[in-house]
Amino acid sequence: MVASLHLLRWPLGRAQAELWQARRQRQAFGAASFRSVLLPIALRFVPPEPRIRSFGYLAVWPSAEALARFRASALARRWEGAPERLALTLEPIQSFGTWLGADPLAGVRSAPPPGPALMVTHSRTRPTKFPPFLRASARVARTLDSHQGLVWADGFVDRIATFDMGTLSLWREVSDATAFAYSPGVHQDAIRATHRGGWFAESWFGRFAVAEAEGNWLGLDLAAPG
Repeated sequence: MVASLHLLRWPLGRAQAELWQARRQRQAFGAASFRSVLLPIALRFVPPEPRIRSFGYLAVWPSAEALARFRASALARRWEGAPERLALTLEPIQSFGTWLGADPLAGVRSAPPPGPALMVTHSRTRPTKFPPFLRASARVARTLDSHQGLVWADGFVDRIATFDMGTLSLWREVSDATAFAYSPGVHQDAIRATHRGGWFAESWFGRFAVAEAEGNWLGLDLAAPG
C-alpha cells in the first residue's frame, strides 16, 4: 500500500476548471482504493477562509505501480504545468477511525522511518456542534507556529453540505508530529472536548512518512523539508 497527496495552485478560472476535471475523473482511476478531492482552507480564521485558487488530491493505492500509472495519466501530466504544485509519495504508518464509513489505511501500524511526516485528520461534524468545533479548531491553529518541527499546515473541506472537513500538516520528523498530537495542551484539550460533546458523526486520523517529494508549495521548498 502507498498513498499520495497532490497540492495544486492555479490562476483564478483555471483553478476552477482543473478542480472540475479532478472531481469528474477521480472515479476513473479504479486502482485507487480511496480518493478524495480536497478544497484547502486557511486554518487561522473563523470561519475558515477558502483558498479558491488551490485544491488537493489525496489517494491510497495498492502498489507503487498503481500510483506510477496514475502519474503517467493525462490528468496528472497536466497538473505538472501548475504554477505551484507539490507531489508527495507517502508511506502509511498509522491510522484509526473511519472516513466515509471505512479506514482508508485499514488500521495500518508500522514502525516510522526517520524523516518528514504528514498528518491528516478528517471529521464529519454534527451541525449543532459546528460552532464549538470551529472555535476549538481556531484555538489549536493559533498555537501551530509554536510547535517544533512544523513545516506547513492547512485545513480542507471535501464535502461542504455534510460538514466534512480536515487538516493536513507536514512535519520535519515523525517525533515532532507525535509530540504535537499527544502532548498536553490546546490540541489535547480540543480532542477531549470532541469526545465529551459528541461533536463528530465520524472521524479519522492518519500518519504518513514522506517517501518522496517533488515541487514546492506556498513559497516553501518542501522537496527537502529537513
